[in-house]
Amino acid sequence: MRPNLFTLHLGSHGLDIHAYGFLVAMGAIVGVLFALRQGRRMGFDAAAVLDLSFWALVAGIVGSRALYVLVHVSGYARLCAGTGTARPALSVFADCAAPLFIWQGGLVFYGGALAAGGVVLLFAHRRSWPLGNVADLLAPSLALGHALGRVGCFLAGCCYGKVSTLGVHFPPASVAYHELVDRRLVAPDALFTPALAPTQLYEAAGEGLLFALLVVLGRRRRFPGSLALVYVMGYALLRATVEVLRGDTGRGFLFEIPLPRVAAWLDLPINQPLALSTAQALSLALGTAAAVAYRILRRRVTNPEPTGTPGDRW
Repeated sequence: MRPNLFTLHLGSHGLDIHAYGFLVAMGAIVGVLFALRQGRRMGFDAAAVLDLSFWALVAGIVGSRALYVLVHVSGYARLCAGTGTARPALSVFADCAAPLFIWQGGLVFYGGALAAGGVVLLFAHRRSWPLGNVADLLAPSLALGHALGRVGCFLAGCCYGKVSTLGVHFPPASVAYHELVDRRLVAPDALFTPALAPTQLYEAAGEGLLFALLVVLGRRRRFPGSLALVYVMGYALLRATVEVLRGDTGRGFLFEIPLPRVAAWLDLPINQPLALSTAQALSLALGTAAAVAYRILRRRVTNPEPTGTPGDRW
């Protein structure tokens, strides 16, 4: 676990390169490059794909950060207000501007996915591109970029799991350590956290497998939009499963269902709920909707796509 990868020394000043922000940026770059590669194969204009990728990334980051800040708004308000009245002006500014510091961790995937989806829908409509083909173009890139971003989560210590004998210990510089100290589950002078399930790595591995699956399925698409729907179904199942192991705060539960026998079988604390978190509910709803749409569209497809339409070739 390494929140800061390295420090750039610029004269007498040092610039810390945060692992979370670095890997999110790397995920975005790799995802865009893959989308450009696939876009050429599918007959899309490269410049237009680059424009779409840029605005989708901007919307995704803004949407995911906005939802995270909304969920943790009370914590940010307390940070900005401070505990004393004699803080330096620079400190006050830094505390109040904390919602903008995405490199320190704190992005909610579903918020970003919804915002980026709106941009994709608008872009495809204005370009008269078939939405299914555009969605298929971007789905593998999303899986690939998200996988790298989750590795960044692990290095920063956010999105951590419940206490588990198969877990990893996070040091004082991590988000997990600070949150557990705030919740009085770890002593302020502890050397590290208890062993926590590495949910970030589980999700990263799952996203990597989804990416590989989409590349294989893309060689013979059943219908426009099929890859995107497979991704939604796959990620919904992955996220709903990983949520069982998540132990970070602020996720919210629609219903708190402990399931002590399942927790004992998974070697998790039996007094903590395993379901139904907000993310699990969204995953189940989106996964079900995607499965229904996949079944309906597969039945409707009886003729091949017309030639000359962007996205005919994978």
